[in-house]
Amino acid sequence: MPEVFPNWHPAIVHFPIALTVTATLLLLAGRLSPGNRQLTASGRLLLPLAALSALLAVALGWQAYSTVEHDAAGHLVMLRHRNWAMSATLALVALAVWDALRQRAEKEISAALLPALLILSGSLGVTGWLGGEMVYRHGIGVSAAAFSSPVVPPPPAMATEPLPAAPAAVPETRPAAAHVEHVHRDGQRHRH
Repeated sequence: MPEVFPNWHPAIVHFPIALTVTATLLLLAGRLSPGNRQLTASGRLLLPLAALSALLAVALGWQAYSTVEHDAAGHLVMLRHRNWAMSATLALVALAVWDALRQRAEKEISAALLPALLILSGSLGVTGWLGGEMVYRHGIGVSAAAFSSPVVPPPPAMATEPLPAAPAAVPETRPAAAHVEHVHRDGQRHRH
């Protein structure tokens, strides 16, 4: 299994993103409909869960950062991704603690929380985009075995009898670019 799925960071990282964006949307909906206090309460409930999942994602990301193979160009993207992730996580934990202290003191939601979460959601988007760059552009954390071609057995041995004479050539009506040779899974060569 480790060859196919070398680390858990890619699986866990979706939780802080989804929880933060959902908390932000719930707080925004609560702001737009002040009569429904459950929207705001739900958003405030998700905020510490988002922070905890971000801490777990950072820990697993640090493990991945230390173990996956990468080249120099990928390393630069990896550093930017790490820096954005650490900053976003620090901000998310600070917002979650700040709001939890306000809730404990039975204070209303701060007017600054929603704008801060909107900015934070954007920074998590940048962090995720940089993570995607690492994987999809630079192949970091992707098993090389996933891209290797399967071993194709050679075609069966041909009989030693001479082949019958080839039929007379028939002029082709398709352009030459259409003649592409390829090999099927069973090892047989084929032209179109």
